[in-house]
Amino acid sequence: MLAFDNAHNAGATGFETDLRLSKDGEIILSHDDKLARFGQIDKTISELTEKEIDSIEIGSRDGQLKDKLISLKSLLQKYPEKDYIFDCKIPDELLFVNLKELLSELKFHDRFWFLNWSREGDKRVHDFFPQQQSFPRAARTGIWGWLSILGLGHFSEPRNSVLALPLSFYNLSVFSGRQITSMSRRKKTFVGYLVNSEKDFRRCKEMGVEVFLTDRPDLIANLM
Repeated sequence: MLAFDNAHNAGATGFETDLRLSKDGEIILSHDDKLARFGQIDKTISELTEKEIDSIEIGSRDGQLKDKLISLKSLLQKYPEKDYIFDCKIPDELLFVNLKELLSELKFHDRFWFLNWSREGDKRVHDFFPQQQSFPRAARTGIWGWLSILGLGHFSEPRNSVLALPLSFYNLSVFSGRQITSMSRRKKTFVGYLVNSEKDFRRCKEMGVEVFLTDRPDLIANLM
């Protein structure tokens, strides 16, 4: 929760977060299933109950901060007004069933988007949240990104109405102002990500990017 609190205090209007399922079906926020990076080498989220996960203390690398993994429910209850990008790390039907029930229970707004990594995940979104939008899968975005570097992005742009690309890749500019203007004209939402420095922010603004995904909300908020 510390990360989300800091982002909120910096002025972030929304959060991107990763969804996984605990053994008892609770939606837990974590990129990895394994907890090795937190010093719990033999433990995984999918094999632990929410109560067991809640008992694990996580410390920052410098040892100055301590916190715990949290459930999506806890986050939505604390920050119900934010926009959300849900990165579904697993395509399990139970994840989408429980997510739909949770959002219904909380009477949650409809300002959320999906990231999925498989055709199965895309189908789950279509079946359970037909009105919501998904970003194109990583492979499709990767092809589009490489062609965009070559100035040929218009030949392979995904049909999705929500799109995202990193600002640069190996010091190569991935997208252009012309590309952003074209997407805006066609009413597509574009998200520029890995925008983590003032230089990156200035470049994005010059090209007309309006939505930023950043690891430095404190910096970007001060520049907005």
